Amino acid sequence: MKKAIFLFLAAFVCSLGAKAQHFDQYFEDKTVRINYMHIGNAHSESIRIEQYKVGNGWYGTRAFLVEPYQYGDILIEVFDSLSNKLIYSRSYSALFCEYRTTERGETEVAEMEECVNIPMPKQTVRVVFTSFDRSRKPTQLLDFYLNPAKTAMQPMTKEYPVMNLHKGGSPKKAIDILLIPDGYAKRDAKLLKHDMKRFAFYIMNCSPYKYMAKKVNIRAIKGFSEQSGITQPQNNFYVNTLLNCTYNAIDLDRYLMCLGVWNLHEVADDAPYDAIIIICNSEKYGGGGIYNFYCTVYNHGEYPDYVIVHEMGHLIGGLADEYYTSEVSVQDFYPEGVEPTEPNLTTLVDFDSKWKDLVEEGTPIPTPPTFKSSPDYDRIGAYEGGGYVSKGVYRPSQHCTMNSIAYDDFCPVCLRTLEAMIDYYALEKPNK
Repeated sequence: MKKAIFLFLAAFVCSLGAKAQHFDQYFEDKTVRINYMHIGNAHSESIRIEQYKVGNGWYGTRAFLVEPYQYGDILIEVFDSLSNKLIYSRSYSALFCEYRTTERGETEVAEMEECVNIPMPKQTVRVVFTSFDRSRKPTQLLDFYLNPAKTAMQPMTKEYPVMNLHKGGSPKKAIDILLIPDGYAKRDAKLLKHDMKRFAFYIMNCSPYKYMAKKVNIRAIKGFSEQSGITQPQNNFYVNTLLNCTYNAIDLDRYLMCLGVWNLHEVADDAPYDAIIIICNSEKYGGGGIYNFYCTVYNHGEYPDYVIVHEMGHLIGGLADEYYTSEVSVQDFYPEGVEPTEPNLTTLVDFDSKWKDLVEEGTPIPTPPTFKSSPDYDRIGAYEGGGYVSKGVYRPSQHCTMNSIAYDDFCPVCLRTLEAMIDYYALEKPNK
């Protein structure tokens, strides 16, 4: 699959495009959200469906119903029940997938909220959930039939005003980015409005969003919390907020995440969205981002411009962290002998499937580091150190927004990945 992404992508996507004309044959212009619990630890897992929600309008891509990028740790597949033809798929990751790699995940069973949107099927479909561990070993979690005529579905509700911050195209021909505030009380109304505009500015002034502006929409929810601030368990500070975001997620203090995923999507229902970004009213440095799940960023202090685009790299591009010196709680996240799923890391097990085509002839692999003053400092190669470890994992560049605190400094490999993702949502043929 990864070779198809970069080496044979043009032909692959053309074939998908031919299949994509069948949206109206299989689906209605509505969205079904499947709310479920992900249960387990490092050694076992299962999911339990809790609720179905339905809303008017399908705002996801219609051109590529079968997703060409399987960067996520979870895959949902929808099959026509009569022909067993694959008619929709979506790859994503979740906080549970990281939890099970932590020390606590070795022994303690967790139950975490997750959800996924699919277009409303016209007839009965077969739905399959598959999970992949860090060695890419698949485990089928659920295989069932969904009959839209007989399945109880609750309507999505509209509650919050929506702010339009940047319009590049229609929701069906652009990536729809939705900003949602957390920890802003009503007395923070001016700050909320200011911050939503400020973070939209950070996004649109960073590559590739600034030169792909016609393919990007940004909206924000105007939603207030009972109290100001964000919960900090390490400091014994707890507040009641719209989304109940919290620091110290999976035992890492700076990891700022939302554990109430169902409510997050209830709030998001008021606007079209492909990517959700939570703006947290806090001075404490923190954030987090998970592919096709959501990302968070704090609003005060230094570097929020860097943090938001870095976390969007995870959320939209499936990009990995390229640093290896900061504290993390996950363990053995990139097993030896396994090529990482993320497009900006390699173990050299299958380097041909990554960015080898961007490496100049004569560049040694692995690539020795150089000083900033060197004429080779900007060259693409395979530099050891990344993905939280100093040995055995390689990154494409010596400097990148996914590696160090540097706003608008994505390397060519990360830029190419983000460009392809924006084109994917904008109904364009992704870049080769």
